[in-house]
Amino acid sequence: MVNSNTRVENAVHRHLPLVWRVLRRAGLRPVDADDAAQDVFWVFARRVNDVPVAAEKSFLAATAMRVASERRRSKWYRSVTEPLDTEQLALPERSPEQTLETQRRLAVLDEILGKIDTKERDVFILATIEEMTKSEIAIALNIPEGTAASRLQRAKAAVAAAVRHQQNLKGRLL
Repeated sequence: MVNSNTRVENAVHRHLPLVWRVLRRAGLRPVDADDAAQDVFWVFARRVNDVPVAAEKSFLAATAMRVASERRRSKWYRSVTEPLDTEQLALPERSPEQTLETQRRLAVLDEILGKIDTKERDVFILATIEEMTKSEIAIALNIPEGTAASRLQRAKAAVAAAVRHQQNLKGRLL
């Protein structure tokens, strides 16, 4: 039996990238995602004995969604002046142009995700970006699997429409 501290430490090593990506795609800036990730693992550390090992990923993703939602709604989050958003990506052997293009694409993704319904966005992030199954998503968000499936379908349609709109705008600017 692994003790609680070791289990939390192992979960941080295994799932920190997942938690951080979920927080970022759920609308938090990088600096806020760093702080929010600590909150997510703090919640996990307090509840570690209640979370089955097989459900860690779902629990952490769901907690990240809740933490992101709470931070977006908080007066403190909205009142902070926006720092320069320099998303840190470990992209070895990439040219500055490639890195800039990746950052531009991530900014477009964040803009698109920011425009779709929160419930649909949450399912889209977990399914498409984090590659969780509908069953895992249903557990993580405490919704029926059918609801997860229908939200995912609506989110995909909304994202596709937003991408078409972005492409139309880009075409007009050229």
